[in-house]
This record gives sequence, C-alpha cells and structure tokens, in this order.
Amino acid sequence: MKILVAEDDESSRRLLETVLLGEGFEVVSFENGLKAFAHLQTEVVDLIISDILMPEMDGYGLCRAVKQNQYLQNVPFIFYTATYTSSQDERFALSLGATKFLIKPMVMTDLLKVISNVMSSEYKSGAPKNGGLYRGSPLKLDKQHADRVRSKLDEKLIELQAEKLNLIKSEARFRDFAEASADWFWESDDQLKIKALTGGPAGLNFYSLTDLAEACHSHSSNQMLKTLQTHQHFSDFVVHFSDQQGKLVYLRVSGKPIFASDGNFTGYRGVGRDVSEMMTLNRRVEFLASHDELTGLPNRSLFRQRLEHAIAKAERTGAQVLLLFFDLDHFKLVNDTLGHDAGDQLLIMATKRITEKARATDSLCRLGGDEFVMVMEGASPQDGHRLVRDIITAFSIPFEIHKQRVYCTTSIGVSVYPDDTTDPQTLVVYADLAMYRAKQNGRNDFEFYTSNLNFIAHQWLDMENGIRHAFKENQFFIVYQPQVENDNNQLVGMEVLLRWRHPERGLIPPLEFIKIAEQSSLINQIGDYVFDATCLQMRDWIDKGYVVPRISVNISARHLRSDSLVKMLMDTVAKYDVSPKLLCIEITEHALLEEGDTVKKNMRLIKDAGFGISLDDFGMGHSSLLHLKRWSVDEVKIDRSFVEGLVSSAENRVIVKAIVALGDALGLQIVGEGVENQMQADILAASGCKNVQGYFYSSPIEAKEMQGWLTKQS
Repeated sequence: MKILVAEDDESSRRLLETVLLGEGFEVVSFENGLKAFAHLQTEVVDLIISDILMPEMDGYGLCRAVKQNQYLQNVPFIFYTATYTSSQDERFALSLGATKFLIKPMVMTDLLKVISNVMSSEYKSGAPKNGGLYRGSPLKLDKQHADRVRSKLDEKLIELQAEKLNLIKSEARFRDFAEASADWFWESDDQLKIKALTGGPAGLNFYSLTDLAEACHSHSSNQMLKTLQTHQHFSDFVVHFSDQQGKLVYLRVSGKPIFASDGNFTGYRGVGRDVSEMMTLNRRVEFLASHDELTGLPNRSLFRQRLEHAIAKAERTGAQVLLLFFDLDHFKLVNDTLGHDAGDQLLIMATKRITEKARATDSLCRLGGDEFVMVMEGASPQDGHRLVRDIITAFSIPFEIHKQRVYCTTSIGVSVYPDDTTDPQTLVVYADLAMYRAKQNGRNDFEFYTSNLNFIAHQWLDMENGIRHAFKENQFFIVYQPQVENDNNQLVGMEVLLRWRHPERGLIPPLEFIKIAEQSSLINQIGDYVFDATCLQMRDWIDKGYVVPRISVNISARHLRSDSLVKMLMDTVAKYDVSPKLLCIEITEHALLEEGDTVKKNMRLIKDAGFGISLDDFGMGHSSLLHLKRWSVDEVKIDRSFVEGLVSSAENRVIVKAIVALGDALGLQIVGEGVENQMQADILAASGCKNVQGYFYSSPIEAKEMQGWLTKQS
C-alpha cells in the first residue's frame, strides 16, 4: 500500500516516513501541496496524509484539488496538523472531503490504528461518511478557504512576534550569563588578528590566533595553524602562557569561523577559559592512575610495564634483570596496635630506607599493603646479594613513629631473568615464592629462587588437599596433656591437642599442617572439630561419674576473627550439656593484638558466657598488662622458650619470676609449659609457679589413658 505525505516540517516528515516504512508501507513525501499534487497527476496512491500550513499550496488547497479530480476523489485524505486547531478547522476540512482530522502530537500506535480503519472496506466502498466534497457555491468555498488560511497566518504571525520577543529576552539573558560566566569571549578578523576580547585573563599577551597556535599545548602548533588557515571549527584547544607573576596559566580555547553572505571568510568568534586548576588536577589523576598515593611509588600497573620493558631490553642486550619482592615482617601488628596512621608512616619510612640503598637505575614499586617489588636492570645476582644485605641491615635500626621505637624487619625474595624464567609473570611468582621461603626461615632474611621452591609450593597445595581429605576420612583425633600442681603432681587441668594419623605417612606432626591450615579457613574447621570432640568426650566422662577438671582448647587468631565463633561455642556446649565453666579458651597474645571489632566482640561474649580465658605464649615480646586487664584473663602460660632456658640462663629465671609475681598481683593462674626435667620443675617451683605441664609429667595421651588421671565421684 502506498501513502503520500505532505508536510513542510522536515523532522515531522521524516518521523512519519520512518514509522510508516517500519510498518511495511510504501511512502512518498513532499514539503508542499503543489509538489504533492503534481505527483498525484502521474502516480497512484492509496492514502494522503497532509499538514495544513505549507508554502505554495496549503493542505486545504491540496484537499480541494484532490477531491475535485474525478480520478483522485476516492483516495482517503487525512489531515495531521498542530497548527492552531479549532472545531471550525475540523468542520471545514471535513466539508472539503477529508476522511479524518488528527491533531499533533499523537502516539504513533494510535495513528496507525486510524490509518488501518481508514483503509478498511468501510471507507474504500463508495463515498466517505461526510458526504464528499462541499457542494456550496465555489465563491463561498473560496472565501471560507481564504478566511481559514488567513486566520491561521494571523495566528502564525502572532506566534512569530512572540518568538521574536522571546529571542530578545533570551539574548539579554545570554549577555547576563556571559558577563557572569567564567568564560571569556574573543573575535578575530580575516587575518586572524584578535580585534575584540571580553573578560580575558590578566597578562594575556596574545595578539593573534597565530600566537595562540604557537603556544598550543594539547595539539601540535602545526595542527592548530592548519585548522586556522583552512577556516575550520576548533574546540577545546589548550594553550599556555606565563602571566605577570611568572605563573604558568593554561587556557582552553574554542572558535567558530564566520562567513559573510557571499561565503567569504570574515574571521573567528570564540570563547576561552582558564583551566589551570583542571590541568593540575588532571596531572594528579594521571599520576595516581600509575602511582601509589601514599608513597609516590609506581603502582602495580606501572610495575608490569617497567618489568616488561626491562625484560625486552635485556633480551636485546643479553643482560640480566633481577626482581626483588619485599614484605614487611609483622606490619599488621604495628598497624593494629599503633593505628593506621602509624602504619602509613612506617610504609613511607620503609620506602625511604629501601630507596636509599638502591641504585639510581633501580625501580621500586608498591604492589599494595606492605608488599614492594624492585626491578634491577643490568644487575648480576652478586649485585642483588649486596643490595638485599644492605637493606636488611638498614631495617635493623628501629623506626621512630609517634615518639615510639618500632622494630620492623623485612623478608626479601629474588628471582633472576633469564636464569629462572623468561616470562615476566612467572618471574614475579618465583620472587614471591622465594620471599615466602625467607619468612618460613624466620623472617628478616632473603632467599634467591631455586627450582626446589616450586616443589615446596606443590607440597603446600598437597598438604591443604590432604587436610580436607583427612576430615572426610576421619583421620584426625585429639589427645590430652595433663596440667598438674608442681608440688604434689595432682591433676588440675588438661590441654587438648590435635593429631593426624595418615594411613600411609603415619602420625603427621602438627607443625607440618597447622601452619598451612592457618593460611586458609581450614583452621576454623579444625577449631570447630576439636571443640566438638572435646565436649563429646567431656560428656562421656561426666556420664561415667568422673570428676573433670577445666580443659583448655586452643582457638586460632583467624578463628577469633570469625563472626560465627561464639555461636559455635554456645551451640556445642548446649548440644552436649557441658558447663562453659569447665572450658578454657586458649589464645595467643598475637591474636589479641588484632583488635578489630569482631575480636573485641568475641572476647567479650566468650567471657560473658562463662568460659575461662587462657593467654598462651606469654612473654614473647608483645606482652601487655592492658590485655590482661581488658579481657579479664584467668590464666597465663609461660612460653616454653623461657622454660627451656631456665637452667642455663639467669635472664630467663628473672623473667619467669617477674611473670609469676605479675600473676600473683593480678590474681591469675600461672602455668609453666614445656617442662622436660626435674631441674626446670624445681626452678619453677622456687619461682612460685605452682601449675606446670610438659613431657616430664606426661606426654599428650588419648582419652582412655587420660581417664586414668581422673578420679571418680564418691
């Protein structure tokens, strides 16, 4: 089906074309009635859609001409207009033979429904419902036509006059806005000389657009000159100059070429703005995109680029590249105890100490947290060896932070291109493995990557998988080590310990798997298992009539940070109907130093629930009376390292006496652990330490053997 559209407004005409073509109609369109009627003399259409006011021949005239033509009078004619419509307009249109009179704007789906109805058999069979063309006097019809068009033209003139007034007001508003704007305005002549300048910056010494081009910052001078010489529009060209105080000022300039009516170029007209602050901000943003904000070092993204560049250069020259991976030892401890500001200060100071020892060509980058990497181009392993030793020595001196001495060492791993690998990412992995090995060796040390480190990494992964398998196959079990009174060997408590019986490897020492478990959530699963197994055994002993002393169960630092810890403890004692007073939650001092909100909450809830709290490894360098008081600790365990040196070290004996005296003063139970001989036991007794545990009294034993230590209720 073919539809003719007569509409002088191009946007309205294009819209109708798009909608109708989208529905599968064939469409022809014209901007006035005269062209439309000329087309109808030679081409057949099925429907006409027309506006009213159009040049040369208006819509009314087109409708009259169509309806007076015997070949066209049965073609449906729809008026679609927004031009000052009234009921008189619609009556006159229908009197001319129009099928429908529609008012803009209209939902296109509704318009399509009207078209569908108009093209139905009801309209196609015979004359339209309005009775066809107006049958009155032609002179009267001409007069009505002229009146309707004149009326609409008068209304159009009124509208245009109103628009003119609005334009005058808009121009006045624009001038007001321009005066208040941060932009300044300029004009040039056809020779590019600046002839007018409004609101320009102080000290601006440009007299022509050519001068601006010579000072262009965002584009090349030739590029801007070519734009000006070819009279093209330009936008957001940034130029710079020095003002009267010698300060560098950046200006953003845009211009539009002006042409006379004959097409001759008469000059430029444009605006400018001082964007010095924005340029400074942009440079800051660009810097932060590739650098660490705190230390100013290149970040992870820029590090990759520098490493790849160094390797590519070394590949061409046959040189070596060393990659050093740094991690600050116990940084989190400093961050948590002294605050994040102190941690930030430590990172800044550590950066300074490393860079002071590095060569000018070495590139230090911060990966995040307390991890740093350094790219050493053209360096030998001997160069790297000397540097890491110098850095480790530099870190032996304490840092002064907030008027406190802070000791923080570093562990360093080193990998070498191309000896270890030629792949940049693998080089990073190898340096990381070497650094981790340095930490395993006791920290404050360095390691060069060797091939066996890969084997160690695989062993680590195998151990993790083995722990998971051990849970499924019930390979874990618990043992108990008695705690006794020093003078009479009477049982006063016991500590629960975990053991792993592997079907092929036999008993696996806890030191081999606990450390690996602590690096993942497996340690939480182990803690849950040990506590459940302990409460189950307690229930069995109580049911058999045994008197059960307080039992200590170890909880890891990671578990103490868990939101589900206290719920697990309470659910388990409720499950086996065991009193919390019979259980002592044993934690290390290090765990308490991580005083996050969850740790504080858990410690309070553990105490409120009635559990005892035992502080393990006391005296290992982080001791604090504040912790003993804040968490209402019930028991303190003297670390086995002090007990081991009691016989040979007078200093250890003094420390143990001080810990015992402190415990007595605060009303705490003191337990000396790791007692292996009579001499150690005697010194502890002489120091006032009443409760002890260790292999001298009993090794860790299973429940049946432990039952021999328990007494029956009378």
